[in-house]
Parts: sequence; C-alpha cells; structure tokens
Amino acid sequence: MNNNHLISLSNSMRMALIVIIYTVLQGCSSTIAVQEDIPEPAMNTLESLNVPEDTVYAVDVYDPWEGMNRSIYNFNAQLDDYLLIPVVNGYKAYIPKFLRQGIHNIYSNLTSVNHTVNSALQLKGDKTVNNGMRFISNTTIGIAGIFDVATGMGFPEKQEDFGQVLGHWGAGEGPYLVLPFFGPSNLRDTTGLVADFFIADIYLDGFGMNGGSNSNTWVIFYYGLLGIDRRASVDFRYYDSLTPFEYDMIRMMYTAQRQILIGK
Repeated sequence: MNNNHLISLSNSMRMALIVIIYTVLQGCSSTIAVQEDIPEPAMNTLESLNVPEDTVYAVDVYDPWEGMNRSIYNFNAQLDDYLLIPVVNGYKAYIPKFLRQGIHNIYSNLTSVNHTVNSALQLKGDKTVNNGMRFISNTTIGIAGIFDVATGMGFPEKQEDFGQVLGHWGAGEGPYLVLPFFGPSNLRDTTGLVADFFIADIYLDGFGMNGGSNSNTWVIFYYGLLGIDRRASVDFRYYDSLTPFEYDMIRMMYTAQRQILIGK
C-alpha cells in the first residue's frame, strides 16, 4: 500500500465516522426549528450552508469499476493479514530498530531522486533545490543515506510523485482504482506510478542493479525490502475502523488528499 496515501487512516476514519454521526444527530434534533426558520428552497443550496463547490463526497468519486475495486480491496486485506503483517512483525522482532531506521533512511534518500525530478517537472524551484540538496547531503555526509542529516540542515523531505506532475499540468484523475499490493489510486496516479518506477530504474541501473547475471535477484531484494519497510511504516490495518463503509471512506479520503497535494 502506497506510503503517502494511508498513514494514520485508521484514526482519521474513526474521527470522520464520529463527525458524520454527530452531524446527523444534530440535524435530526434541529429539523423542526430549521424548517420553521429557513425557507425550504434555501435549504437545498450549497451557498446557504457555506459548503465549497469543490467539496468531495464519497458519492462524488468516479468509480465505474467499483465491483472489481472492492474485490481487489478484499484481496489486499487478506494479503495483509496472512502475509504482509506476519512478515512485518518478524522484521520488527528480529531486526534491531537502529538497523531498520538505517534501511528506511536509505530508501527515503533514494526516493529523493524521484522527488527532485518531479519537482523540476512542475517548475517548483524551491522544492527542486530542497530535494536535490537533501539527496546530496544524505548521500555524502549521511553516508549513502544511512543517516538523515539533511532534515537537520534545513532540507526536510518534500514528496512529489509523477501523478502530481500530471495533475499539475491539467490531467484529470480518471476512474478510481484499487491496485493489488499498492492500494487506492486512480488512472492518472497509476500512470504516474509507472513513470516513477522508470525513474527509479534509471538510478538503479547507475548502481549496477539492472545489469549482470544477478540483476533480477538484486531487483527482487531491493523492492521486497522496500515493501517491508513501507508497510512497517504505516499504522493502517484493514477493517480496523469497525465501519461497513471503510471502502467508501478510504476512496473519499484518498481523492481529497490527492487534490490537496496537487493544488500545492
């Protein structure tokens, strides 16, 4: 599951559910007074409620392949329960924390290359310089990225992916998608994900991981450990929200989050 998209979703979904229930109860308790004080036509307009026109609701997300998406969502939940979580638990139990942090820092540093390229493609000068300096600082002073010295030097991680590049230049999000292993996405962001893999492939080739007789082994090891690291960094657990509307809430939250990121 994508690391930028599901961090702390469990807590967010609980809060969203509480807000929804509270709003409904408040509405029910004040229905009579509202009907007496406000003309009926005004109650049916967004302007009377001061709701922004671009507000995202669960029903607003374009999801023409919902049946397939829900099946993949359930597949991901089973995969998580029976494979990923046990592997992550073993990873945390047998790998010391300082070593896990070093591995996480290395992957974060390498991903700074993607962030730098994607920032430049959006003509975001400040973020391009920040991400470029972050990579240079952590690669040199941080010893190949094992230590994150860049954050302390004033170069925090500023994530930019190719899906944001496409959105920045006007590409619509397209149909909502749930990807196996990766989780929530849409047609535009899936295209961006493929592009980001190509960018990563370039610098992996620079490290000699895409050449020679052992190239496949190295690539599998690299992405396998990356997946474990990313999953270990995410608190989200499927169906931990205890709501039958979890799929709808994640769909809405993902779409809203991406709109915010692309708007920055």
